[in-house]
Amino acid sequence: MRKDQPPKKGAARFFEIVFRDYGHLFRLNFLFLLCCLPMLVVVLFGVLFRQYLGMLLIAAVLFLLCAMLVGIGMTCLHGLTVKTVRDEPCFLWHEFKKCWKANWKQSIRAGMLFCTLLAMECIAAWYYLFTAAESNILLIVFVSFSVLMLVICWLFTTLQMLFLDMPLTGMLRNSLLIMFGYAKRTLPAGLITIVVTLCLLLFVPLPFLPLVLMLGLPALLAVVCDMWAWPVMEQAFHISEQQAARRAEREGQ
Repeated sequence: MRKDQPPKKGAARFFEIVFRDYGHLFRLNFLFLLCCLPMLVVVLFGVLFRQYLGMLLIAAVLFLLCAMLVGIGMTCLHGLTVKTVRDEPCFLWHEFKKCWKANWKQSIRAGMLFCTLLAMECIAAWYYLFTAAESNILLIVFVSFSVLMLVICWLFTTLQMLFLDMPLTGMLRNSLLIMFGYAKRTLPAGLITIVVTLCLLLFVPLPFLPLVLMLGLPALLAVVCDMWAWPVMEQAFHISEQQAARRAEREGQ
């Protein structure tokens, strides 16, 4: 690409990143899936033994423990894909460990919170779909909007952990304000995540689902979300300016 050529946007920018960094994203995706694997096992355990109350209680406790790992994995996933979106150099294993060490405390709490809320939404939706005698459009809309809010809040809470030093409650409040204040960019990011997830569950045969995930879909989806979300972070918090000021301060010392 010529130096005077304007930066690409939209789909062209996405495919530029994929063709350039697919190997990096593939390995990052593998690390993220390793973080999610224990939760998948627990969910399957809960589904298989759902008729036994004791087994369900065990599954619930294990789910909370696994949610900690998922929260950290999600933070590291977005931490490295944001660097890719910003065209910053990224040494996978070094950056992954660095992001893990710097954000694990906040990520554990966020992971437990959001995974629990998301599980409650999914259980309520499943229970309603299989037990309700007739459809209730308002209830379906409410559940759908609640899941969308959770996805967007989790995305922006994760991004704030990477760049801002504040309590989790402040990040959650900021995420809600961002979601409604920058709806033109935040809603598409959340909708893309939900639509792709539903398409996977509804249209991809179960034997092929692990293959699709292992080929890098979560990391590619994170790239799409971060492409939508990063301009909002810049506009709301001026991240690049803060980083430049910190670098100048370190060099001055």
